[in-house]
Amino acid sequence: MQRDPQSLKQVLGAALPGSLARRLPSPGLLAAWREIAGQGLASRALPVSMEKGGVLVVAVKGAAWKQELSLAGPQICERLKSAGYAVEHLKLVNAPSLAPPPPEPKPLPGLDATEEGEVDAAVAGIKDPELRRSLASLGRACRRASKASDK
Repeated sequence: MQRDPQSLKQVLGAALPGSLARRLPSPGLLAAWREIAGQGLASRALPVSMEKGGVLVVAVKGAAWKQELSLAGPQICERLKSAGYAVEHLKLVNAPSLAPPPPEPKPLPGLDATEEGEVDAAVAGIKDPELRRSLASLGRACRRASKASDK
């Protein structure tokens, strides 16, 4: 059985009370925030929840950045709305120990036809189809990671 990756919201949704799980910002919103707010601001301000009425709660590190974000807030909200997120305004809260969000991972390079054939040949003798698919997937992932580290 192959499982698709799940967002933190999906994973925590089963463990948290329903109202709390629904308030977590989506991965797409977090990615849009990083792009729209810019690296400097996004490293010091992180969306932590979405409240009723389109209120995006943002944890901000430091009074100067809170002031900067309060001035840029309306423009950021408009850009988030243009990107498809129902953000009406920001609610800024203090976050003295806020860690910046990790950067988006770079996509791994693809495999050429020869490399694909080598992976398929390596698992061809495995009779169980699910195990064969899983090992082929692992082999492709290892080759792609190896190619990425060679660059």
